[in-house]
Amino acid sequence: MLKIGAVFIPVTDIEKSVEWYKDHLELSYIDTWPDGEGADFYFNSEKQYLSLVKVEGKQSMNFTVNPKYQNPFYNFTTNDLEGTHKRLQQKGVHVTDIRSDGPIIGFDFYDLFGNKLGVIIDKK
Repeated sequence: MLKIGAVFIPVTDIEKSVEWYKDHLELSYIDTWPDGEGADFYFNSEKQYLSLVKVEGKQSMNFTVNPKYQNPFYNFTTNDLEGTHKRLQQKGVHVTDIRSDGPIIGFDFYDLFGNKLGVIIDKK
C-alpha cells in the first residue's frame, strides 16, 4: 500500500518559514538541511514529511478548477475542523470560510508567503 512520503512546499525564506510552520501548524520540526536550502517536519508518528524548500521567487501551489476557484495542491486533514479553523484565525492566519464540497467539508488557508493550502474532513 502506498502512502505519502513527503510534501514539498516552496518558500523564499527558510528561517521565517520554519518558525511559521512550527507556530501555526504545530508540526514536529526535525531539522534544517545542512546546506540551509530546506527544512523538514513530521506530520505524525508515521513520519510523513513536510519539507520546506528554498526557491528564488514565489511559485504556484494551486491549479485552476474553474474561473472562480484555484484549488490547492495539498489538503491536510484533522480530527477537529472547526477547532483548527478557529485556532488558525486566532493566530492571524488568513483562512476562508468553512464550506461543503461534495463528500468533504473544509477550508483553505495561506502561509506567510501566500501559499494556499487546504484542510478537509470527510462528511461521513
